[in-house]
Amino acid sequence: MQQLSTEVLNQNVRKGLIVNWSTQVILFCAIIIACIGLNINSAPAVIGAMLISPLMGPIVGIGYALGNSNSKLLSTSAKQFAAQMFIAITGATIYFLISPLNTATDQLLARTEPTLWDVLIAFFGGFAGVISSAKKDGGNIVPGVAIATALMPPLCTIGYGISHWDGSFVWGAGYLFLINAFFIALATAVGTIFFRIRSGERLHVSIEQEIIIFIVAIIIIIPSSISAYSIVQKSYVDAHLSQFVEEKLPDQYIAQQSVTGETIQLTVIGTHLNDQQIKNLNRSLKTYHLDHYALSIKQLTRGHYITAKEFQDYMKQGNAQTAPTVNSPSTPATHNDALNQIQSNLVKHYPRQITNVLTGEVTDKSNHKQQLIAIELTSRGQKSQAAIQNSATKLAKDHNVNAVVQFVKS
Repeated sequence: MQQLSTEVLNQNVRKGLIVNWSTQVILFCAIIIACIGLNINSAPAVIGAMLISPLMGPIVGIGYALGNSNSKLLSTSAKQFAAQMFIAITGATIYFLISPLNTATDQLLARTEPTLWDVLIAFFGGFAGVISSAKKDGGNIVPGVAIATALMPPLCTIGYGISHWDGSFVWGAGYLFLINAFFIALATAVGTIFFRIRSGERLHVSIEQEIIIFIVAIIIIIPSSISAYSIVQKSYVDAHLSQFVEEKLPDQYIAQQSVTGETIQLTVIGTHLNDQQIKNLNRSLKTYHLDHYALSIKQLTRGHYITAKEFQDYMKQGNAQTAPTVNSPSTPATHNDALNQIQSNLVKHYPRQITNVLTGEVTDKSNHKQQLIAIELTSRGQKSQAAIQNSATKLAKDHNVNAVVQFVKS
């Protein structure tokens, strides 16, 4: 069994603090790789950047210095940490200033809402790291800690926020980086103290220092705990709301769904719901543990009609797969061709009855895709609505299109 040694820990920590031009070049390369990964939503690129980044060295050095009450080592580590932060944020800002991709990807947005779980990951990751550093052969623990605690992505996101003058990205990612760095250092300090006590050394950590560290830790934890509670609460509500929608609104497509304050807002398309049905739906919220919410339903359908504006609004919202067929490169070509033919045939057969035919592909709550055909009628066409609907339904069937036919009211 390998022995954990304070001497080995000291050697490994100081080795991580060796700074030369190659270290800074590696850091700059790592930050650019991480930025590219975040910019194109590539997790492998981000992971690779975290593996080659030398950022862990000074953070571990700060924690080790705190655990040993070594002010000189603390100063050296802090200066190196500040310099590396400056290089990383500068590199990220330059990259996002010149990058042609300006959209905030999921990878970037994920670094703007730190939670209590990030605190736990950083602390236990840091503790695993210090144990690994105290062994002669640390194995693959340190690279794992670098990936788990994710120091590079928040710095990239700060650069994105600076380059786009968006304070929310700077604040959210900056807070996440602070959590990671602080609790890795704290875990290293705790581990160092543990090893010193284990080896029989006398400690020189004053009560004042312990109190200050404890207070700072609590201050840093509070916002992340609030965020974690919000996420848990949202997940709880979303799970019950999804069950409610699937069981109580099976004939509706949910165009938009949101929870604001104590109101659940649903924008739906499908069978028209009367006032009594909506009241019954509100009463049934209690069964799904949503009784402290009020249900607000906006129906895009008006009787058998849907307005042109509401149809277009509907097709533009919801998940990414919902978009007008003519503008959606993700829609299969066969569906495009079939819908285009249906459009042409309807207009050709009913030139005086039909003003326009709008088509699109929708995805319901069960992730089933279905085509939607909305027909805008002239005043003359109102009298032929039943015949036109039968023709549209038959055309859809002939072209193997599973379509819902709606009439658009101007």
